[in-house]
Amino acid sequence: MKLYVSKSPQWKGGDGFPVMKKGWGNGYVAVPPTHPAYKMDYDTLLYPIDVHGGLTYTDWGNGENAPKNWWVFGFDTNHFQDTLERWPKEAVEAETKRLFCQLLDIELGGL
Repeated sequence: MKLYVSKSPQWKGGDGFPVMKKGWGNGYVAVPPTHPAYKMDYDTLLYPIDVHGGLTYTDWGNGENAPKNWWVFGFDTNHFQDTLERWPKEAVEAETKRLFCQLLDIELGGL
């Protein structure tokens, strides 16, 4: 499995200034084809995942941050009352690690 975080560019206007006050970005974890949750959509996932705002993203790896045949789960910090103070990069990284651990538990049969 692989985890990564990214700053969300869509939260800024054309002038580079934030459109709305939100958290720093998004967290993602990619799982290989052997993972039990492989190809499961976030809103029909058969396993309990506790992550900020719930999972908001599932799709194929892009070949850059995750191999193209891997399945990616993600969350964002673009929810009501999410701010940079509450969700700086370090907090997004920590939450991504929590997501990684939960997906690892699923892989190892712990959930």
